[in-house]
Amino acid sequence: PITVKCRIGLHDNDTTPFSRQLYHDKRSDEDEYEELRKFVHTVASDGIVTNFQIHARIAVLGGSFSPADNRKVPPLKYEHVRKLAREFPELSFVLNGGIHSLSQAKEQLEADDLLAGVMVGRAFAANPWSFAMADELLYGDSVDDESGTSCVNRRELIEAYGRHADYEEDNGEPAQIRRSLVAACAHLFAGEQNSRQFRMELDEIAGRPERLEREATAQVWSSTVPSSPLASAFSAPSTLETAVGWDEMQAMDDARPAWDENEPPLSELILEAAQRNFGNDVLDLNRRESYDKQVWEQEEEARRRKYDPVLSIDCRMDKDEVNNDGKKVSGGVVDGWFSNGLN
Repeated sequence: PITVKCRIGLHDNDTTPFSRQLYHDKRSDEDEYEELRKFVHTVASDGIVTNFQIHARIAVLGGSFSPADNRKVPPLKYEHVRKLAREFPELSFVLNGGIHSLSQAKEQLEADDLLAGVMVGRAFAANPWSFAMADELLYGDSVDDESGTSCVNRRELIEAYGRHADYEEDNGEPAQIRRSLVAACAHLFAGEQNSRQFRMELDEIAGRPERLEREATAQVWSSTVPSSPLASAFSAPSTLETAVGWDEMQAMDDARPAWDENEPPLSELILEAAQRNFGNDVLDLNRRESYDKQVWEQEEEARRRKYDPVLSIDCRMDKDEVNNDGKKVSGGVVDGWFSNGLN
């Protein structure tokens, strides 16, 4: 099938600098929705496109408005997407934009059964474990923890993934694939204390095969061609072959020890790093407990936002020129709400 991913409209920032006040004053919700409705009707009129994934903000075009600004500054208008779902029941509409947690996705889906789904991108990549309850909460699937087909907690998840990582390294070149294997674990403990230290240790683990291979190559090279001016350098194979000949290169390859001769398996390194940085309370927290903890934290933050003094800023200011109290320091581009540095 052919799908369309779009926003609810456009604004030319070079022609008229964007601000929320201007957007609110000059563009009615009715006119904005009518333009969006016409777009959907036109695209879907030939029956080829039946699925629309809509980020419920306008896109502000222009060099002074960054992609990050476009994801945060224009206000969300979920009601436009819901209205489309009611007006075009023969089409599928997926809501996107501003969904940062599983509880938010669940709330949006429960609010309107005409939506075909909710799209989550960066939030899932940044904190994948926070979506571990998706099957149960969104699809009603009963996950049998005793069947061995799912992981109850992050300790089990690391152990299961470690078996996969070891298999890949046993059948491949660790120096070439380890970084991509380790990257999958980088955000598994997002939001936990010591998560930054854990990522730093993973980065060291990821680079070990390359480092050990370089050291082994340098050692073999220096012992094989000790008189060469290149003996202490690590050069590309083509350069070495030109310098010493193919036979010497082959001898070096035969003499080079395997980098992982005395190395523990990758699974063990990752698990040990997790155990050093997180206690059993974190490693053994199950999916349901993790989800409940996340919901509680979100509710606490919402209460703090509600009762803290809030300053509304709706003028053009630079983000790096607004202090944590939301007070203007000098001119530039920011548009939104600031609440004691919480936003």
